[in-house]
Amino acid sequence: MYKTCKKFVVLFVLFGVSFFVQTDVSAATAMVDTSEVHQTMEGFGASVAWEVWQLYSHSEKGEIYNYLFKELGMDIIRLRSVYDRGEDYIFGLYEEIVDSFYSKSENDPKILISSWTPTTDLKSNDNLVGGTLDTTETGEYDYGGFAQYWMDVLDEFESVGIVPDYISIQNEPDWGESHATCRFNPTENSEYAGYDQALDSVYQRLQGLSSSPKILAPEVLGIGYNNFQNYASEFNHDHADGYAYHLYHGGEGNVDPDAFNSNLSAIAGSYTDKPIFQTEYDIGDWFNTGWLIHNCLVRGNVSGYLYWASVWNPAGKPLITLDGSSYTINREYWAFRQYAKAIHYGWKRVGASVDGDSVRISAYIAPENNDLSIVVINIGHSDEDLDLDIPGFDISGANILRTSEEEKCDYIGDYNGSTIDLPARSITTISTLYIDDVSGIEEENYDSPAVLSLSQNCPSPFSTSTTIEYSIADEGFVNLSIYDVTGRELQSLVNEIKPAGTHTVDFNSKGLPQGVYIYRLEMGGNSVQNKMLLLK
Repeated sequence: MYKTCKKFVVLFVLFGVSFFVQTDVSAATAMVDTSEVHQTMEGFGASVAWEVWQLYSHSEKGEIYNYLFKELGMDIIRLRSVYDRGEDYIFGLYEEIVDSFYSKSENDPKILISSWTPTTDLKSNDNLVGGTLDTTETGEYDYGGFAQYWMDVLDEFESVGIVPDYISIQNEPDWGESHATCRFNPTENSEYAGYDQALDSVYQRLQGLSSSPKILAPEVLGIGYNNFQNYASEFNHDHADGYAYHLYHGGEGNVDPDAFNSNLSAIAGSYTDKPIFQTEYDIGDWFNTGWLIHNCLVRGNVSGYLYWASVWNPAGKPLITLDGSSYTINREYWAFRQYAKAIHYGWKRVGASVDGDSVRISAYIAPENNDLSIVVINIGHSDEDLDLDIPGFDISGANILRTSEEEKCDYIGDYNGSTIDLPARSITTISTLYIDDVSGIEEENYDSPAVLSLSQNCPSPFSTSTTIEYSIADEGFVNLSIYDVTGRELQSLVNEIKPAGTHTVDFNSKGLPQGVYIYRLEMGGNSVQNKMLLLK
């Protein structure tokens, strides 16, 4: 219950005389019960999906790797399958990124691979965008070809040393427009192939492997309209190792994270036999991000929570923005770190309750029951005080970390049993783990593709044609191509041996709609690329 404490004084003046009056405020009391065990955690993570080249070729990637893989404490990286999409070079980039993840992670690093679409020869419309599975000569959907596609994907990743812990056979099977997609109905009809049969087919093929990844299903776009349940009610649950979804409908994270709660609770209450993953979401400011993570873990019983983009260009909303040769650590990073750095694979959520209306709390215990992390959110617009009651567990000396409007996962001090200050709209973590001060990150040197340089196109923006200038340090075979934002190659401008020096090439946009395009320069295994804006 609330406990009264002496908190502040009020100053007023009467007839020129100052008076100080001590005022009583109430401190909320939180109870943590380590004997009350809920879900086992799979961990926290984010995607390295579309901006792979930007991360790999960034001049400060050593620092960025440290921020992502060491200081953030990620347990899971979600990668995109690019098999046979004209982007096979990305497998080589993934190799370095994943090696860095493995070497820097202090936990038990995991890899999730999601497929946005199979290859065009398996699509009903012969296109990476839209469509569903193609049919065979007998008129049946080509589930066998889809299963073989997944075997090829796994072989390609394994060739660069990446063996996934989890796979999702189709990212957002309920979505079929605007980017690389493949639409599946919960079960097949005349318009779309069935997700249930596609899952069965992939599952059966995986049984022939000596060690097969776990399957997460169905990874739908959102949890509104019984969307998740519509898919989950059709597929064989014995053929999945975990449930997965995104949160792009079923609530409004930018306005009220609590709007998701009824849908989160409905899924958590009905699907209790396997871990639940939230594998993609990035809507809402930094504070609502932290608040929504709490709701997913406590109301949704989620075991694995993945932010969408770990890195992205300035047009996106990533944890870290990559902008040319610079980068920015966004406030969402610090909110996410309050959880990701203090809670890991194998930890268990335990009982936690609080008597303050504006305070939310969750608690997690390590597998050996030797460490405890508590995350407290003050969702109110006034400061709060909190007293902790943890029978049978001593957290004396635990780190206190806080993110607020003024703080970025700052170390506040060690817990000594006294009342904890909770600023308005803040996230506070109390953890017996030692958590480093991020300000002392040591820069690491990586071989950067300095043999190439690529200037901004001119004019920029442009309406019909533009000139691209690039430089190479040595003579060699050069490829300079134009891509759309989905990664589809549109035109090759240079594909030949060039002497060392600076070169220019013109690009004509005839036949292309206005929008953002990518131009990428590759030579000798190195690559660099920029964006250009076409306006008509």
